[in-house]
Amino acid sequence: MRFFSVGITLVAVLAGAPQRPVMIQHVRSGRAQLTQEGRITILEFTPANGTIQRIALTHPSDWQQGTNAPFGAKLVAESAQHFLVFTDSFDSSPGNPQGQCGASGPGEDGRTRERFVHVVALGAVPHETLSVLVESCLLGLESTATSPEWLAEKTSSGSMGQLILRFEPDTQPTTTYYVMPDGAVSRPKIELHPK
Repeated sequence: MRFFSVGITLVAVLAGAPQRPVMIQHVRSGRAQLTQEGRITILEFTPANGTIQRIALTHPSDWQQGTNAPFGAKLVAESAQHFLVFTDSFDSSPGNPQGQCGASGPGEDGRTRERFVHVVALGAVPHETLSVLVESCLLGLESTATSPEWLAEKTSSGSMGQLILRFEPDTQPTTTYYVMPDGAVSRPKIELHPK
């Protein structure tokens, strides 16, 4: 009985322990990090000459993500003071190391993951304009090694660049989003590939 109560206490302590922030490296226009508050992942962005901005992120998926905290993040693109494009990664099945996606997997770090790409507008009212699942062990979704890809190219429609998502196998559709100067995102352009 004593071991049981010690185990319950340890679980309670770990559950209440704050998660370490995950830094998004190489952001030129300020400091960016991800924190976890219950079920919500927060982007904390501090501009070089301003106060901290807290933006709640969404993680749409057909699989319940739970309260996993992100373990990694990577900058994809940035328009200083206007928008950030980045990915965040979560363990696929924490607490179930031998279950669904629990063993070592496809990530470079040996972890199985659920990975999302986000676009966040940094204007007067910072907010997320896009969140897409790009890799999921749980759903069998795998992006190519170069995806998501940023193509910085101003277009006649006024976009600053294209966010291109490609998936394995290469017979899967390629999805392209156009990102505007204020961080707004176009509807997806989907290119189907013959099987």
